[in-house]
Amino acid sequence: MGLDRGGGTACLLLGAVLSVIGCSAASDRSPPSGSSQESVSSASSAEPSPTPATEPPRQVPSDQRFRLDQTASYDDGLQVEIAGTVADRARKTDRGAEATHGEIVIASVRIENRTNQTFPAADVLISATYGEGTDAQIIIDPTDKLQSGFGGDLDRDDEAVASVGFAMPFSQLGKVTFVVDPNDDVHDPVSFTGQVAAPTPGS
Repeated sequence: MGLDRGGGTACLLLGAVLSVIGCSAASDRSPPSGSSQESVSSASSAEPSPTPATEPPRQVPSDQRFRLDQTASYDDGLQVEIAGTVADRARKTDRGAEATHGEIVIASVRIENRTNQTFPAADVLISATYGEGTDAQIIIDPTDKLQSGFGGDLDRDDEAVASVGFAMPFSQLGKVTFVVDPNDDVHDPVSFTGQVAAPTPGS
């Protein structure tokens, strides 16, 4: 699915909730061409625990791993999905794709807040891997057409999309995983795995 390098906007936070919220895959979004979509349910198994910025990234529970064409829905109404992906080439002003010779993948990360409170998005962490788990370098775009995440608050019944770029060689796009971590005591991190179409030669 093609993505426009439009600016993503803010969203996210949490409350002092003491119970962990599980999430499940919703099937109300049309899957990318050539893929099928089915409903997958899962329940959070992690105990609530603070996640300071100094701690290593949290592991994604096995029951919180979804396909690229699925939506992760938490019990409190928060929804996360990869609304689209596209393989592209870094612009001259972009930084971070030197090791892949400018080859990048842009993911449109969408969060919808159907909870009963404001959800501040600035704490959300977004990362990616490719191939057999190689970490992908996030792209720094001084024009801010590509973001590193969300910022600000996401009001109830509102949504936001962040366009996040990662350095990935086109030869390794058969298996790509994006991890979205609300980075709070309430929501487990979720991952989305699938294939990203490489550009045709000459495109």
